[in-house]
Amino acid sequence: MEPQHSRQGGAGVVLVLLLSPLINLAINLALDQVWDQQHNPRVTVAPGHWLFALATLLVAVIVAVLVMWMMQRQIRPGRSARRLLELLGAITTLQALLNGALVLIAISALQLGSVQLLLIGTGLYAVLNAIALFWYWCLDHPGFGSGQDRDCARRGAVVFPEGDRGGTLLDYIYFTVLSSNTLGPPENHQLHGAAAKLLQLLQSSVMLGLLVIVVARAINTLG
Repeated sequence: MEPQHSRQGGAGVVLVLLLSPLINLAINLALDQVWDQQHNPRVTVAPGHWLFALATLLVAVIVAVLVMWMMQRQIRPGRSARRLLELLGAITTLQALLNGALVLIAISALQLGSVQLLLIGTGLYAVLNAIALFWYWCLDHPGFGSGQDRDCARRGAVVFPEGDRGGTLLDYIYFTVLSSNTLGPPENHQLHGAAAKLLQLLQSSVMLGLLVIVVARAINTLG
């Protein structure tokens, strides 16, 4: 019998994933206000550009796919429901990466205070962790989102030091956040499988890039 915390944690993972577009919308709103105040024309990709509108439109697509997945999971559980959840994760990831790139371009031309820059950087950090958490959970739970009894079964792509007692939502949050902070898996944790290792490489690379850009922008602000 599979641990009950896997089933309960799955709902939490979806909620964490949905925080990503909400945080992105909040960041965009803050940048819009700053941009209107400064009237800075030095960059062509700015708040109000059609690419920002596309990133916002993707939020509506995310909501639509979420509703479709919830209905499919209840009416016709199985592999098709799992595919819809993966589609939801893929669109949310695309929206996060597009929006993050546009935000980093926009802040290069804005005169931001240190607190504003800190909040934007923290928001992007939270978004990337939410995305990574979702995909770690999906890789480790091949039936997650299908609506079937097996949706809480673990594959073992992420190995926790607690063994079979590990795998709670908190365990995955701990693993994801420390992987971002240390640019590698935490001590006594292991990854099995090419997909999980590739995800870790992508997570570490994106986090390193975010750190370099935000720190460079902060130094420029202080200077």
